[in-house]
Amino acid sequence: MKNKEYIEYTYKHRKVVMLLAKKYFSDNKELLQQVELHDLDKLYTYLFYDKKTASKLHREQTPHHVNDLEKTDLDYIEMVLDWESARYTKPDKPLNAYDTLYAYYPEMVDVILPILQEMGIAKPNTPMEEDILEATNEIDNPTTEDIEKELTTGVKVLLKTKKA
Repeated sequence: MKNKEYIEYTYKHRKVVMLLAKKYFSDNKELLQQVELHDLDKLYTYLFYDKKTASKLHREQTPHHVNDLEKTDLDYIEMVLDWESARYTKPDKPLNAYDTLYAYYPEMVDVILPILQEMGIAKPNTPMEEDILEATNEIDNPTTEDIEKELTTGVKVLLKTKKA
């Protein structure tokens, strides 16, 4: 399988973003539906493109990244979940969402800080949450079968979303 290590990482990342969404926004069904599609495109583009190209396409075409695309409130929440999840899945990115905001996107404080406050994580340098860390460790080393199931389920979710 082409780019297997990046696909495995993205699989794990998607799971952690969903865990965080369920923990902080379990009553927001619209957000949970949106997060089901989080980075799904990357799983597919990694099958055909090198990492650099797949990442570039993803960042340009998804509104949960800082780009010129119009964003909804849900996109900003997804952005925060993406930032917060990075420290659980990317050893080279240890910042929490609050620290990421101030280190890289201070121009977005007005829109992002209220989300962090709503989540109760508007603090610098917070330790990782044990429940999320424990769940993250259980997701390590997905099998090819896990990834194939994720790809198949992803297509079903995408098709269901398109019909709605």
